[in-house]
Amino acid sequence: MSRATIHTKTFQELTTTDLYEIQKARFKVFVVEQRCFYLDLDDIDYESIHVFMTEGKKEVAAYGRLFREDQPGVWHIGRVLTVHRGAGLGRQLMASIIRTASELGATTLRMEAQVHAIGFYEKLGFAVCSDEFEEAGIPHVRMERTLLST
Repeated sequence: MSRATIHTKTFQELTTTDLYEIQKARFKVFVVEQRCFYLDLDDIDYESIHVFMTEGKKEVAAYGRLFREDQPGVWHIGRVLTVHRGAGLGRQLMASIIRTASELGATTLRMEAQVHAIGFYEKLGFAVCSDEFEEAGIPHVRMERTLLST
């Protein structure tokens, strides 16, 4: 596997190729692999910071989005995926997302995590803060992490 490059862009900064490759990766993982049929294009992308890793010239190998919630200092992480598992890309991606959130003044990070990934996120400092619930046919929990203020 080639070396991955991390990109952090607003929606307006995404090129058409970026957007196409991000959507292709999201569709591949969530719809094809996980058989999760839902409307992925939910308009939150417009207000999100898109953090993604590419390999080669364009293929998105890992992706996540970050957006503000209604409460001051609270940001939400969503649509986290890795196309190539077992290469440490998820850890690198999440480190970049957390760093970006901190730079933007986040004090709290929230997410809805698939139950099978709880251990991964706990290693990154997130804690489960809800009972299990189903989202798009997949068991999830809400997780939260407090960031140190600068």
